[in-house]
Amino acid sequence: MSENPIITELTPEQEALIPVFREKWRKIALSTERVDEEKATEAIKAGYKLIGEDEPDVIFFDGIYSAIEEIQDYSMIIKSLGPYADLMEGIRYPLKSELTIEEKIEKGYSQGPSMDDPQNLLSQHISIKIYEEVAEETYEQILEQWNLLYYFQLSQQLDEQSLYIPYDCDRKLHNELDALIAESSYYDYCISVLNYPYNQNQWDILQEIVKNCGWIFPYRDTCIVCNRPTSLFFDNQNNLHADGEPAIEYADGFKVYAHHGTWIPEKYGSIPSSQWKSQWLLSEENAELRRILIQVIGYNQICEELGAIELDSWNEYTLLKIENYTELESRKSKNPPEPMHLLKMTCPSTGDIHFLRVPPDTTSARVGITWVNWEIDPEEFEIQT
Repeated sequence: MSENPIITELTPEQEALIPVFREKWRKIALSTERVDEEKATEAIKAGYKLIGEDEPDVIFFDGIYSAIEEIQDYSMIIKSLGPYADLMEGIRYPLKSELTIEEKIEKGYSQGPSMDDPQNLLSQHISIKIYEEVAEETYEQILEQWNLLYYFQLSQQLDEQSLYIPYDCDRKLHNELDALIAESSYYDYCISVLNYPYNQNQWDILQEIVKNCGWIFPYRDTCIVCNRPTSLFFDNQNNLHADGEPAIEYADGFKVYAHHGTWIPEKYGSIPSSQWKSQWLLSEENAELRRILIQVIGYNQICEELGAIELDSWNEYTLLKIENYTELESRKSKNPPEPMHLLKMTCPSTGDIHFLRVPPDTTSARVGITWVNWEIDPEEFEIQT
C-alpha cells in the first residue's frame, strides 16, 4: 500500500484536462495515417524483448483482409499461437506494481479494458470516472469499427473465399487492441495528470505500439501488422457513416459501408441515399436493412413509386395500401402475404403530411387512427390533431 493519500476528488484543473486526453487518444485510435514501418518494427521488437522473446520478422500488409489471406499459408501459426497473450499482457499494465512482467503474464489477461490501480491510489469512483470519461468513448468507437468490419463484411467475404481467421485470433485481435488503446488513454491521464508512479520503459513501449501499429497478429517468430484504413467517416453522433461511399476503406481494396453505425451492403452503400429506390424493398429480406431503406426513402416516395391504393378516408386521415410490398412476418406465415398499410395524416393548418404504419388488417382510416391513439376513438378527443 502506498503512503500517498488516496485521490478521492479531482481538482477543477484535472477535470478540465479530461476532454483533452480523450480527444488525444481518440485521434490516435481513429487515425488514417499510413503506418511508419520503421517505427512500427522498432516498437514491436521492443515489445518482444520486454517479454523475453526473440526479435520477430515483422511483415506489413495494406489491410486486414490481405493479411488474413496471407496468414492461411503460414504453417507456424497453426503450430503455435506464439506470444500473443504474453505480449499484450506484458505491455498493458505500465503503472508501478509489485508484480514482475513474468508474474503479470502468468496471472493471465482480462477481456476488454481494465482499470489498473496497483498501488491503490485512486478511490473506486475516481478510477471509474477517469475510465468512463477518458477511455470509454474511444473504446466503443473502436469496438463499433471492429464489429462492422469483422462480424458483417469481413466474415462474409472470408466465407465466400473459404478463408478464416486462425484459431482464437478473432477474439484476441479486437479485444486486445481495443483494450490497449482505451487503457493507454486511462494510463496517460493517470501518469501525466495525477503523477501516478509508472514503469518508464513499459509505458514507452506500450505507447509506441499503440501509436505506430494498426491491427497486429504477433506470433513466436513473426509479427504481422495491418496498415490503418485509408479512410474513416462518421456522422455527428460519432457513428460510422458515409453516403454513397465506404465508411471504412483499406489500401488493399477492403471496404465497409455503414449507415449511422449499421452495416449495409455495397449494393446500397455505394449509391447516394438520394438515389435509393423503393423497389429495393420488394426483394430485401433483412428486417434491419428494410428499416433503413424505409427511413431513408420515406413513405411519400414509397407510395409514389410502389403505387399506393387509397382504401378509405376520414377527416384528415387516409388509409393506404401498398399491394406489392408484403410484411416480412407474413411471408413466413402459412396465411397469404399481407401488404403494407399506411395511415396518411394531413395537418389541417399547415398542410404537412405524415405517415404511420398500421396493422395489415386495418379496415378503415378511423380504425387506423384509433389504433394509433391506443384504442381511443378520435371523437373522444376534445381537440383533434
